[in-house]
Amino acid sequence: MLTIALTLLTLAPGGAPSAPLDEGDLAASEEWTGTLGAGLTTTSGNTDRRSVHAQVDSALRLEERRYSVGFDWQYADEAEDGPSELLERRASANGQVDFFLDDTSYLLVNADVETDHKAELDLRYSAGVGYGYQVAEGDDWSLSFEAGLNGVNEQFSGDEDDSYLSGRFGYSLKRDLGDSWTLSQDSEIFPSFEDSEDIHLEVDSRLRCDLSDNLYGQVQWLFDWDNTPAAGAERADHRLLLSVGYSF
Repeated sequence: MLTIALTLLTLAPGGAPSAPLDEGDLAASEEWTGTLGAGLTTTSGNTDRRSVHAQVDSALRLEERRYSVGFDWQYADEAEDGPSELLERRASANGQVDFFLDDTSYLLVNADVETDHKAELDLRYSAGVGYGYQVAEGDDWSLSFEAGLNGVNEQFSGDEDDSYLSGRFGYSLKRDLGDSWTLSQDSEIFPSFEDSEDIHLEVDSRLRCDLSDNLYGQVQWLFDWDNTPAAGAERADHRLLLSVGYSF
């Protein structure tokens, strides 16, 4: 994952980071921007199956602060000669505020919450603080790295709550691939300071194609790794989503 980010860093135009937002850029960006996407699949006949997902991502960039929020929801069920069986139900929400110290460095406050039926995760929530470094921030590409501390609470089905202090390390990459295509990847890893085996990793990779000024199509790969999952659950989860969305 880090290799992908560093490789694309070397491919930036001119081989150097884009300049931070100047006053003119900031004046034009002082409003919320983001994407709203959704996908639906249904089958009928011998087996009736449906799956649906939706996600919202939005950010507000000011001269000295940046606000970002996100929401993701996935659901699937199946019926075969009887009542519907729940196959997947996953939801997550996150928010972060960045306080810029200069053109590249910032302090941050973040929080997120998620639930995952497939992983037998009733609830996981975390909140923390950290430091970030903005390598580049431009229209054609951006890259930032972050490190900090988070308090984490996990509630797995049939198990007692587990609360611990962890580190948080991650990066966020966005790179234009021509006039219509955009590649992005966000990654976070949470290693527990109390149990060296308790490690949680999330990677969100997206390839987006702009179909018009506001309409887009997207392929998304979500990878979750929990080194200490619920009893009987797998450590790794992979999800491939196809979406059509609207950017604003």
